[in-house]
Amino acid sequence: MLRVENYKLIIFMILAILIAAGARSVYAKYGTIADSTLDPSIMRIDEEDFLGARLDGELSLLDKNGDEFKLKDMSGKPLILVFSYYSCDGACPSSNVHLRDTLSELDGLKPGEDYNVLTVSFDKNDDLHNLKMFTEMTGIKGGKGDYWRITVMKNKDDIEAFTKSAGYKFFWSPPDRTFLHTNAYIFVSPDLRIARYIYGSPLNSKDVELAVTEAAFNRSRKSRVIDILKMACYSYNYKDGRYTLNYPLFVGVGAFILGAIFIFTPIIYFRKRKEAGL
Repeated sequence: MLRVENYKLIIFMILAILIAAGARSVYAKYGTIADSTLDPSIMRIDEEDFLGARLDGELSLLDKNGDEFKLKDMSGKPLILVFSYYSCDGACPSSNVHLRDTLSELDGLKPGEDYNVLTVSFDKNDDLHNLKMFTEMTGIKGGKGDYWRITVMKNKDDIEAFTKSAGYKFFWSPPDRTFLHTNAYIFVSPDLRIARYIYGSPLNSKDVELAVTEAAFNRSRKSRVIDILKMACYSYNYKDGRYTLNYPLFVGVGAFILGAIFIFTPIIYFRKRKEAGL
């Protein structure tokens, strides 16, 4: 006779077979599990809708020492705006450090004189404690009197309005327990208008220099001749998200010079022959 334990084993095996068969039939009917990979294109900023938009200068921020100031206090020169969250141990500190290292490579622009940098947290849970930990992690001072200020919003309800006005996208992913967000540096003009977006890593020092120069262009009377030439020689490529040489300009200038040579060379030649009495 079969023991009770054997009956239990048989019942367990039957249930296992039925579950496996059911799972197989579901798989056959509905196919594989849907791919949950995030499409990175949904995080890209709709630049046409936001370039030229003015940011709210009355927004209040707090730096690591709790000193309050308004966004408009950082106007008057180009501003590089970086949205981050301070409990992040990956992309956010890395993007700030990468920007700092890239800025150190710029020869023609001086921090605090030609531009400022502002890092703002988009996480409502970030406070001054998180902020200080972030400054220690990145090695960026981020305080009052420095060209780079790392901050939190004084009024957490302003975060959504601020990020939306800049076209910046982010959302919380419960399975990953992390924020998914746009990886972009936002270049703002001295009058707080969005001038350019430069995306993620690797960050090219030439792109940063050109973006800062472009952001400063509304100060046309102070623009240097060299800056005007730079902006004429380069144009922003939306597809690649970086600056490229303005080849049509070079082709046009070359064609103009070549045409001038063909037109004026015979004129000069025959004029000299006439003066020589030939």
